[in-house]
Order: sequence, then C-alpha cells, then structure tokens
Amino acid sequence: MGIPERLVEVREKNGYTRKRLAEELGKPYATITKYENGEREAGSSYLIEIAQKFHVTIDYLLGLSNDPNGCSTQKENSPTPDESEVEEIEKWLTDLLVDRGYIRSGEDISNRDADFLIHWIGLLDAWFEKE
Repeated sequence: MGIPERLVEVREKNGYTRKRLAEELGKPYATITKYENGEREAGSSYLIEIAQKFHVTIDYLLGLSNDPNGCSTQKENSPTPDESEVEEIEKWLTDLLVDRGYIRSGEDISNRDADFLIHWIGLLDAWFEKE
C-alpha cells in the first residue's frame, strides 16, 4: 500500500471526509484529492500534520511499517548493529556535522540526537531505494 492509499485509509478510519479535512487543515480540497489520488506527492509538512492529527507514525504513512502506532517493521526484523558498526556510524555522523559547521571539532552530540539523525538517514535511504 502506497502513501496515497495510506492517507485515504487514515482519513476514513477517523471518520473524516476530504472536505472536512481540508477545512480543518486550511488546505484546498483539490490538493488533498491530488495527494490521495497520487497525482501530487504529499510533502513532509503535510505528512507530519496527518500523523499528528490522526496519531499515526510517519513510518506508517511512508509504508515503512504496517503498524500505524508502532515502530518500523524493517527495524524489528533487522539485526542490531554490533558496537564497531555503531561507533563507525557515529564517527561518520560527527565528522559530517563538524564539516557542515553544526558542531565544533571535539564536541559530541547526544545519543538522542544521534539516534534521530540515523533514523532520518535510514528513511532517506529507503526513499531513494524506491525510485
């Protein structure tokens, strides 16, 4: 099931018509129709609005999970990386952030921030594999 089908499913499951959703979100009815028909790609801000409004995960809307309220099924099925792989990823991420000027050399980011960034990198990898 693709993003358009998930958007329809979530909206209908919550008893919303396209018209009602458009009014509440302040979006044109035609735009929501195009998102749900797959004629136009829903942007990240719209997906975030839908996820927050209907209490589902972005992973679910993107098709990375079959559980609307849970974690990615891919994450559950993938083996836990060993310590050396985690250290390698964290070093690469820290070097990237230093190169981009987001942090100073020798400065660390929190585990929470690292997990967040690694999650988004995984989403980007999954997104570009589809195309």
